[in-house]
Amino acid sequence: MSTKSIIQASHVTKTFTEPVEFKVLNDISLDVERGEFVVLVGPSGSGKTTLMYTLSTLDTVYDGSITIDGVDIKSLTKNALADFRNSMIGFVFQFHYLLPDFTVLQNVMLPAQRKGGLTQDEMEDRAMKTLALLGVADQAMKRSSKLSGGQQQRVAIARALINDPKIIFGDEPTGNLDTKNTSMVLDILNDLKTEYHQTILMVTHDVEFAKRADRVISIRDGRIVDTEEHYSPIPAVRP
Repeated sequence: MSTKSIIQASHVTKTFTEPVEFKVLNDISLDVERGEFVVLVGPSGSGKTTLMYTLSTLDTVYDGSITIDGVDIKSLTKNALADFRNSMIGFVFQFHYLLPDFTVLQNVMLPAQRKGGLTQDEMEDRAMKTLALLGVADQAMKRSSKLSGGQQQRVAIARALINDPKIIFGDEPTGNLDTKNTSMVLDILNDLKTEYHQTILMVTHDVEFAKRADRVISIRDGRIVDTEEHYSPIPAVRP
């Protein structure tokens, strides 16, 4: 595997058996470089979301191999995979999945609490710095249910960043946002890539979103049918 690659998928095939047998992913191979912003696009049923979930280790039933940061995912036990995912990967979804009765600060701290290794003060400090990075530190003590949709999605991104993951995966992260908030989230993701050399892989239907990525991979019938490169990823400096 290239030292530039943080994700390598080789001949990944996934078959559904209900209601009839069909290959939702059909012999897919791809590399994602460190510090690259990649978007997966394709029509409904193309397999793009399944590919994202498989690459992100949320779906582990497939043929072929996936290596993340030099680790063969299939070599990990269930508990080791959960630890690896919590340390290595952050997730941002179309629905923010914040706990409505928890404060913003409490929501952001949850992944750090699951990971362990930090004191309460250290977790709070890291959470506040992450919220400040996303421009919502002033909302830290509010219940998440009191925030606007755009603010909630920024909090969800802060939560995804709390454990300093090497990769952020997203499933339609701007799908429920208006144009203004979509643009804001895109600016944040690009800043994370540019300033912090964050590797980002997202699924989207949004054409404008796709235009902002380094590379757009088109999926159809479970296969990669096209790749469009917009510009080269910034060399990563993260260990």
